[in-house]
Amino acid sequence: MIIHKNLRPSLNLLFAACLIFACYSCGSDSTTNNDKDKDATTTRTPEDFTVRILLRGNVDGLNVLLTQTASATEVLTPNVHCGLLDMDPKTFEYKPYLAKAQPEIKELDGGRMAISYEIREEAVWDDGSPITGEDYAFTIKAIKNPKTNAAPTRTFVEFIEAVEVDPNNLKKFTIICNKVYLLAKASTGTAPILPAYYYDAQGLMSDFTIAELNDPANLDRLNKDPRIVDFAKDFNENYNHDPEKIIGAGAYKVTDIVNNQHIKLVRKKDWWGDKVNDDFIAAYPNKLHFKIIEDDNNALLSLKEQELDVMTYIPADKFLELKKNDRAKKHFNFYTPDAFGYRYIGMNMAKPKLSDVRVRKALAHLVDKEHLVEQVSSGLATSVNGPVSHLKKSYNKNIPTIAFDIEKAKALLDEAGWKDTDGDNIRDKVVEGQKLSLSLKFLYPQGKQLYKDIGQVFKDEAARAGVEIVMISSEGSVMIEDLKKREFDLTCLGWSQSPLPDDFKQIWHTASNTYEGSNLVGFGNEESDQLIEEIRITMDEEKRNKMYLRFQEIIADQQPYIFLFSSKSCMAISKRFKNAEAVSLRPGYFARYFQLAEES
Repeated sequence: MIIHKNLRPSLNLLFAACLIFACYSCGSDSTTNNDKDKDATTTRTPEDFTVRILLRGNVDGLNVLLTQTASATEVLTPNVHCGLLDMDPKTFEYKPYLAKAQPEIKELDGGRMAISYEIREEAVWDDGSPITGEDYAFTIKAIKNPKTNAAPTRTFVEFIEAVEVDPNNLKKFTIICNKVYLLAKASTGTAPILPAYYYDAQGLMSDFTIAELNDPANLDRLNKDPRIVDFAKDFNENYNHDPEKIIGAGAYKVTDIVNNQHIKLVRKKDWWGDKVNDDFIAAYPNKLHFKIIEDDNNALLSLKEQELDVMTYIPADKFLELKKNDRAKKHFNFYTPDAFGYRYIGMNMAKPKLSDVRVRKALAHLVDKEHLVEQVSSGLATSVNGPVSHLKKSYNKNIPTIAFDIEKAKALLDEAGWKDTDGDNIRDKVVEGQKLSLSLKFLYPQGKQLYKDIGQVFKDEAARAGVEIVMISSEGSVMIEDLKKREFDLTCLGWSQSPLPDDFKQIWHTASNTYEGSNLVGFGNEESDQLIEEIRITMDEEKRNKMYLRFQEIIADQQPYIFLFSSKSCMAISKRFKNAEAVSLRPGYFARYFQLAEES
């Protein structure tokens, strides 16, 4: 499932923090092969060359601009869709993909920016028509249409005020930014471009300017405009679930999707990337078969039976057992790199039971993080204390780990007025004339043993302090809806992240505390919002890091999350392939680069 989307080097990594229900891999070696001629290798590829990949949950849709789950991102980008740039999984540097070269970036008067791109001559859509700057402009408009379900994505393109296409060469265009933005290159470069001729065949968005869509003063009028409404309805509903209606610039096309079973991708026979002599733009397998298996034991059985070639998110204890299995060792390579991201228990601050920070801090004292790291995660994790990856130098090392201390938790709960007045071993309190018991619903994704184990440890210790934890597992789509509606007390999930500087707006800004927004716990105040805004426009790394440190202090003071740990990625990849090592970017592997190993 998700969990939240964090900036990543492709749309959902950058535009929306992806909620993860399992571990992501960070890697070691480059995914490209500079020693082989791409065209020659592609020619030799057998027609039945299929990579079978475990997918740990159903996708919430196939529209790349609307999806909010990590599973959808894993399937769609950059296999089905791609942007102007893509991140090199070894160096973390952006390299041209649809773009012919790196963008030209200029500062303009008034603190504005201009970012100019040219799309490769070879880049065409499936019908042979050229991919142009007009398609890019349409994509931005689709995101900014106030009626499309793209609210989390809008955060990362709100600074774009115009796309000026060269009338003499439609592949050349300049993006005008209304301010300097920390992730301007990443955001503009990784937006997956959609074909305007297909997704907006009636040209409903063509008469609107990006500046017009940006202006809050126009919102009421736009929300009532039939062109805005009709486009959004069509875009939200008709291009999200039917594989036949999904068109992208990537090497693969979705051919079949069956919930709880599989998603199948087939390589296009005439893909523009085959004409580009660049190993970074390569796609060797003819088929990518994502097998949806939520249960860990069933997934491991499929792996051992060699029904899977790639398995990520392997529970730590089972991963260590797998490495000792002779049959598994014969057929698979194993990887455990550090990963960008973290697991957490989120507390819905809007709920009366959790509105008092003393209660939230008390709950934090009831979590034995050392046990979670050493026992539940078998030592393959690192305890963390905030929303910045511990792998970054902007991580605030001075924030202390909250000690596992039941007596301290009891004292805080007493101080907050929660006491057991009726002898049922559950604390209670009269709130607004109503007696409430400190019984909290703990929502976690169905079939995810890690989150279940975290919840069980928490539940047992909380009971000792008079707090009842009611564990509720939920299927992915149902859970997402409950989260959007804020119908939960506690939730246990994880945020995936990237090596990029953090933009906290999507997850932590009060403006993101909406149905479509990712501020699920209702965090934020004037100071935190101001810091978030300043971070986004501060290019000086030293100044920005000071703000990062202060922001993490505010988070620690308010305790909206109980930060748990960052898992090492536990991954197995079949020895059938070469050029298939684990990598440092989500999802931890790049199947399109896999090649068949020579038989010995």
